[in-house]
Amino acid sequence: MSMSKRIIFLAPLFAAASIYASAAVSAVPPVDGVGKPAYVTCPVSTTGTTSTAIYHFDKVIFTIVGKLQATNTADQQALENLVANNFKKPLDIKILDNPRTVADLKGKVLTFLGADPKIPENWLSIEITDVEYAAVVCPKTP
Repeated sequence: MSMSKRIIFLAPLFAAASIYASAAVSAVPPVDGVGKPAYVTCPVSTTGTTSTAIYHFDKVIFTIVGKLQATNTADQQALENLVANNFKKPLDIKILDNPRTVADLKGKVLTFLGADPKIPENWLSIEITDVEYAAVVCPKTP
């Protein structure tokens, strides 16, 4: 097979590969690094009918193994007290989870605690030991 015939033969394959590769890249879910407290109530409509709602939660079990810097300077003393009273003790938080995103667990723990996730030392001060999963289903009413 000559070089020009190979190029003509392979050109559609390269085109298809690039189309499917871009589709695969666009399917990558976003990362969610904000820890939102796991508190929800089942919705109730004014007409008395509601659709099914499902809420996903993560229980993140972690320990604090170093100092943490607060996002807001006004919260620094409270964060230092939390660290001093719970240093290397197992702690847990329950946070909302979006099943369509990748969970940045350390980022979620840091934001939940009020620690600045942009500070690299904060990331080193948290050790995640376990993650448990739960879901709440609010049933559809007739």
